This record gives sequence, C-alpha cells and structure tokens, in this order.
Amino acid sequence: MTLAGLFDRAVATHAREAAMTLWSPAVVRHVSTTEMAREVARFSAGLGALGLSKGDRVLLISENRPEWAITDYATVFAGGILVPVYTSLTVEQLRYILDNSGATIAVASTQPLLDKLLAAATGLSTVKQVIVFDQAAAAEDVMHLASVCAMGDDVLARSPGAWREPAARLREEDVATIIYTSGTTGEPKGVMLSHGNLVSNIAALHQVLDFRTDDTALSFLPLCHVTQRLADYCYFSRGVHIVYVKLEDMAASLVAVRPTTFPGVPRVFEKARDGILARIAAQPAPLRGIARWALGVGREMGACRLERRAPGAWLRVKHPLADRLALAKVRRGMGGRLRYVVSGGAPLNSEVMEFFLAMGLPILQGYGLTETTVLSINRLDDMSSTTVGPTLPGAEVQLGPDGEILARGPGICRGYYLDVKRTEEAFVDGWFRTGDLGRIDDRGHLVITGRKKEILVTSGGKKVSPAAIEQTILQDHLVSQVVLVGDGRKHVSALVVPDRARLVDQCSREGVDAPTFEQLLQRSEVRALYGKILDKSNQKLARYEQIKKFTLLPTEFTLEGGELTPTLKIKRRFVEEKYKSVIESMYTESKEA
Repeated sequence: MTLAGLFDRAVATHAREAAMTLWSPAVVRHVSTTEMAREVARFSAGLGALGLSKGDRVLLISENRPEWAITDYATVFAGGILVPVYTSLTVEQLRYILDNSGATIAVASTQPLLDKLLAAATGLSTVKQVIVFDQAAAAEDVMHLASVCAMGDDVLARSPGAWREPAARLREEDVATIIYTSGTTGEPKGVMLSHGNLVSNIAALHQVLDFRTDDTALSFLPLCHVTQRLADYCYFSRGVHIVYVKLEDMAASLVAVRPTTFPGVPRVFEKARDGILARIAAQPAPLRGIARWALGVGREMGACRLERRAPGAWLRVKHPLADRLALAKVRRGMGGRLRYVVSGGAPLNSEVMEFFLAMGLPILQGYGLTETTVLSINRLDDMSSTTVGPTLPGAEVQLGPDGEILARGPGICRGYYLDVKRTEEAFVDGWFRTGDLGRIDDRGHLVITGRKKEILVTSGGKKVSPAAIEQTILQDHLVSQVVLVGDGRKHVSALVVPDRARLVDQCSREGVDAPTFEQLLQRSEVRALYGKILDKSNQKLARYEQIKKFTLLPTEFTLEGGELTPTLKIKRRFVEEKYKSVIESMYTESKEA
C-alpha cells in the first residue's frame, strides 16, 4: 500500500466533523474528513496543472496546521515527493536544501516564512513556482493556495477522476518524501523514505500501540520530524482527532483540548516535571507534605508496574487515597484524559519517566532515526524506564563488533538523495549502521548506551561515552543541561547549566545571594553544591571517566542560540566551539576544580 491508499481508506472508514483542528487560545478552526478529502483533491489537481510530475520535489516550510497535511497528501496524489523543512532554518540552510533537492515547487505558510523562502530561492533556476497558504501573505509571482486550488477545480470539472491517476501508478518502492536530517554535525543529508517504508512502519505501530477513534492527540513537534509525522499518519488512519498547537501554547491546550495522547521529546517532559514540582514546592507546608507523600506512594505503585509484580496489600490501600488527594489533581491539570504519551528523538531520563508513571501517566520511550523510522518502543504491558523497548514487528536489530546498533527491516530508508558514497557507507551487509551504541537486555529490550561519533577519547587512550554519564547527572533537580568534554584531553570536564529557578530558590532559603545570577554561580557555596552533584556521579564511574573540572554556565542552550537542533538535541560540536575559551580554561593547571 502507498500513502494514497492509506489516505483513501482513512477517509472511507473514519469520517468525522473534526478530523483536524488548529488550536490556539485565540482561534479554533476545525477541518472535517470530508473537507480534508476535498481540499487534497483540489490542491493535487492544481499541482498537476502547474506541471508537477511523478518524482518532482515539493518543498514545504510551515508550522503544524491542517494545510501541512493537505499539502503532504496532495503531493502524494500528484505523484510528487514532499521535502518538509524546519521553520527555524536560516536562509543559507534553506537554500542548501532547495538546491540539493532540486525542488520545482516551494510552499510556505506565512509572510515571514515566505520572505525567507524567496530569499533562499534567489538565483535558483529549479524553483518554478512558489505558493503561500495565508491569503494576507503576498509577493510578486507567488500564488496563494486558494488560487492553486481554483486551478484544480477547473481540472476536476473537466475530468473528475484524472487527479487520481498519478497516485494509481505509485509503487511501494517509490520515494514518498526526502527528509533532511537536522544533524548535530555537518551538512544535512536528504533521507529518502519510500511509501513502503512509511506504511509498513505505520502498520507495525498500529500493532503495538493503542489508537482509538475517540482519542484526541496533540501535534506540536515539527511535522518535518519523522516522529510527529508518523504519529499523525497513525492518528489519521485510525480516526484519531488531531489538534495542532504551538509548543508555547501546550500548557493551555492540555486544559482546553484535554488530549488522550501525544508524542514529545525529553525536554518537553523534563520541563513539565519541573513545573509540577515547582507548584508542589509553592504549596503551604501541609499540602506540600501530602503531595510529596502521594508522589512517594505513586512511585511505589510505578515500581510494581515496571517490575511486573503485584502491589502489596498496604500499597493497595494507600494508593487510592494518594491518587484522590494529589495525583489525580495533577492529571486534571493536564486535562485529565491522558492515557499514555510517547517520547522519542533523544534519550529520556529514567527519573522523568518514573515521575510521570508515579502520577499515573505512562511515557513510552521509543527509538529510531529518520533513516530507520521507528525501530523499537516500550509497550503499556511491558514497560521499562531504562530501555527503548523491544523492536517493532518486522524490524530487526543486532550489535556490531564495537557495540554499534545495526538495523534492517521494511522501515529502513532507500539511502541519501544524490549521495551514493554516504549511502554505501551507511550499510554493511544489508544492515543500516545507526551510529548509536547499545545492548540488548535479558528481556529482549534495546538499551542505548551512547553515540558512536560522540565517544570521547582521552589523551591516555581511554574511551568515554558521555551520554550515559550526562543522563545520570541530569537526574539531579538542580541541573538543567550538561555537556561533557575531554576528547584528546588528559581528563573529562563538564559544562553544566543549572536549573536557574531551583538554584535561586535554594540559595535564597540558605542565605546565599549575589547581585547577578552570573555572580551567584561564582559563589564558593554554589560551586561546592555542584561539585557534590558531580562527585555523586563520579562514584559510579571508572577513574578515567570521572569529571575532574567543571564550569557553570548562566544561560541555557537554546534553538535560537544555535546549541540545539530543531528536535532539541544538543549540538555537541557547536557547543564545544562556542565555549572553546571556557573549555580551554578548564585544562589550565591554575583552574580550580
């Protein structure tokens, strides 16, 4: 089956008045299944009228909204290949993808994104037509979506079924999309995913996750990221109501929309946990005590679930009371209907997962790359806080001689667009080389232990995997972000970003102050506090892995600052370059540990 077949089946099976909704505190706009099908037909016919042929690329730069999905499916029915990109790209990055993909049609949603797109397309002869969603946006030679759909109306009036002909000629092996990896290093690579790759992964996810027609799912991760896109395909194909929201509106949408599920990345869940704990800390002492007691009881119950053992009699008595007094109130603050959520894109701290499980909200951590689609995921009846679950039906993983995770199966990509060399390098004997290190535990769950390219090799030749150590450090509530450094150095050091609000609160209670936050970080009491946090981590490490020196940074790593990818993963090399002088100072003999 192709994505076109998936769409047709969903429309025929799951008709509803609100298939998709664009939500904000100010505006709510619903799109029915019937309207969705009509607009896909109109836009697809219009793309054909503009000359789009099988295999032609359509670049899309847009925030999550119904028109994103309409453009995706319309491109499929026109026989084209969608090239979705992050709205946060610079003009130079966007130009590279436009040029490399050879997109003939480029689509933007708003005036600012249109302006960026036009700047990037300047001088590129391959782009034949630019289209914009918003009627208020305009520029010379740019067509509005409504105008292209009007062209489609003319085609449909002459030949109602002609727009379906390109899709009828599609095969599972045909490329459906080229997704340019955001990448923590180097130039982005255009990952070619076929219809078969995507549809097989959707079918496998349907077998292991619980999607219901009465579900409501938030969609706020960028749709150009494979995690959210696959999730939305799963939702639409099962009749789940999809609600598009901005990340900054998520807290309000939880209460207003009352979703039952959504995918997220670890940073989203970390921030949510921090917010809940901050609200508990702000309660009067009696209520604070009750909440902390209830959380402890919830943790006991969560441990039973993770260890697959029955709770004892006393726990069965305590838990309903804890839930009524505190845990249920927290869930109501998140809408009160969440059944489970999914985490992907980066390792999820086990403490965060266990915290939400204590609250009665399971987080299912999964694993996969753009190149592999989803390879593994935890199940509601087989959960773990330290693994990424068993593989999906049809997917296979094995470990290379150096512990690298190798994968194969129907979801593995076709390779990199126009890059034979890197495609060949990515495969060994038919297995895709993920670049991640891992192991398989005694339950058959996959455990990620690090990133092959991010291994630090000290000047003494010792190899250190920073990811696992960083995850341990992040379990402390006073640490917001951390990056280990030390490649080619005599020892490992750390850049630590404190949790500003919590540190300031603790210092205030202990009478430690300073005129500015930067100066607060230089106080000996604060240095000693974080020294103890790192010493606690060091106790579990081999001597060569231990952190000898550290620097406290006053500002968080952000997408705007360039330290994070659009999926909120830290760009290790960028951070090392940006803080080069700080890092160098940690390797001078005079620097205090």
